[in-house]
Amino acid sequence: MSPVHEFPHPVQAAKIGHEPMTISFKADEHQCALLARRYNILSVENVVGTASLHREADGMTIGVRGTFTADVTQACVTTLEPVPDHIEEDFEGWYLDESQASSFKRAQKRRIEKDEDDIFDESDDHIADERDDPEPVVGGLVDVGELVAQYLSLALNPFPHSEKALKEGPVGDEAELKKPNPFAILKDLKTK
Repeated sequence: MSPVHEFPHPVQAAKIGHEPMTISFKADEHQCALLARRYNILSVENVVGTASLHREADGMTIGVRGTFTADVTQACVTTLEPVPDHIEEDFEGWYLDESQASSFKRAQKRRIEKDEDDIFDESDDHIADERDDPEPVVGGLVDVGELVAQYLSLALNPFPHSEKALKEGPVGDEAELKKPNPFAILKDLKTK
């Protein structure tokens, strides 16, 4: 059973060819709410973008490249006030469609059967090789939405600060900030 994601946008791997296929995606209100819960932030207002999918020459590797924008609201790390943010990101991912691979034994047998003078035609059989550790195609689908969700999580500000927090400056014991450097004494010893 495949996992259920907050922002599914599946594309059938069988429909992805060598010519780029362009798709558009947009998270609905419910998906935005689920993404906000996943990231433990106040809200995700929208996620919109496009992606281009293509099959590499090996016939098994599927490349996905695209761009998206998102508007999110996070809580300030010091005041807990809402901090809105606009995100614009590029993304890419690689998937391995093992349904297009032949077994090693079968590919080797066919190669032996060919005339030794012939060059092995790569279009006949392919032995899956790793390309940047691609994700597997699950259930014949490439989930572009989950790829975007992962990139969105990486684009979130890990320490959002409200305008008020930025104006007030650092929080904490001011004496700690003004403590002398413990190595300052060594500097004086060096000059003597």
